[in-house]
Amino acid sequence: MNKKSVKNKEFVMTGQYLGVVEEFLPNKNSTYVKDGEIFSTKTGTTHIDSRKREIAILHANDDERKTVKIGDIIIGTILFVRAYSVGVDFCAINNKLHFNSSYMGNIHVSEISNKYVEKIQDAFQGTDIVRAKVIGKESNEFKLSTVGKNLGIIHADCTICGTTLDKIGFNKLQCSMCGNIENRKLADDYRNVNMDLIL
Repeated sequence: MNKKSVKNKEFVMTGQYLGVVEEFLPNKNSTYVKDGEIFSTKTGTTHIDSRKREIAILHANDDERKTVKIGDIIIGTILFVRAYSVGVDFCAINNKLHFNSSYMGNIHVSEISNKYVEKIQDAFQGTDIVRAKVIGKESNEFKLSTVGKNLGIIHADCTICGTTLDKIGFNKLQCSMCGNIENRKLADDYRNVNMDLIL
């Protein structure tokens, strides 16, 4: 008798068969693999990320915990830089980790700073880690802002050699390895972030 793979948003019990590794990528926090088959490590609802083909199990209160609202503070990585905006992949929402959450947002050039920003590359670069505020939602993406002292880049690497950049002035960074100087829209606690992230 063939086992039947679960569907998205299906209620499952601890130890229940979910599918095979050829079909899904297992989530290490809520599933385990035995002989190529994936099983649930907790009771909850299945969440299948269609883009990554990953299957995870969420508790009933996880859905509420993962809801993004206007006013929330997110931490994310810069995915891409356009002429007038940057794309951000969410990693934490209100100090709660949300890896593989599939939430994305955009920071428009008008929402970077109180001061005029001529080139968006003077504020953000790909792979930077940014803290931003949710100010709206458009379709499946959230509108974000880094206007404010506590918002902006909290970690950045040199675009030439990849070394972590040191702050040398207001929104100015320097690489200790190659000497490269770069600009960013920095949060006031750049590289000195003090917060307790909750899983």
